[in-house]
Amino acid sequence: MAVPTIDEWLCLSESERERVVDQLNGYDGEGDELIRQIANRFRQEFGHLPGISIDGPGIPHGGGWAIGVTHDVIFDRRWLPRRYLGVHVRPGIRLPLPKEFANQQYPTGYAWSPPNFERFVDRCADEIRRRLGSPNMSRDEMLHALVGMPFEKFVAHCRESVRKGFIPPFE
Repeated sequence: MAVPTIDEWLCLSESERERVVDQLNGYDGEGDELIRQIANRFRQEFGHLPGISIDGPGIPHGGGWAIGVTHDVIFDRRWLPRRYLGVHVRPGIRLPLPKEFANQQYPTGYAWSPPNFERFVDRCADEIRRRLGSPNMSRDEMLHALVGMPFEKFVAHCRESVRKGFIPPFE
């Protein structure tokens, strides 16, 4: 596949970018220079966010290029796009984990289960509001910020993952 230059890439629609990047074979290094340039632009645009480390680009499990991002558990994931210039953005939480998430590993537990986020928000609401700079943030807003989507949507996604056998039951 002929890999576009960054200038050509910027002229493509988002759907075209997603289609092309999903076809690149990262394991063979296909698109490496382009993806590095995209990651550098991402770093310039989002690297100022407090508590964020940009670890990409890389190829997570299952292949496909991604920009890796790590952050503290108290971080507003709504600040990050799901994709940037067509490339997946893969956020992850930096260790150590708060007690609500620690020592819960598959197959007996799931660290990122909805009840763990709820317990964490209930215990640390004042600290979350302070660190996110939003003193009037509601419980729902905090949950939305920490998981990066409306919490009920996150719960539905987790339930579907349980149904498919990807994660253990949490309810």
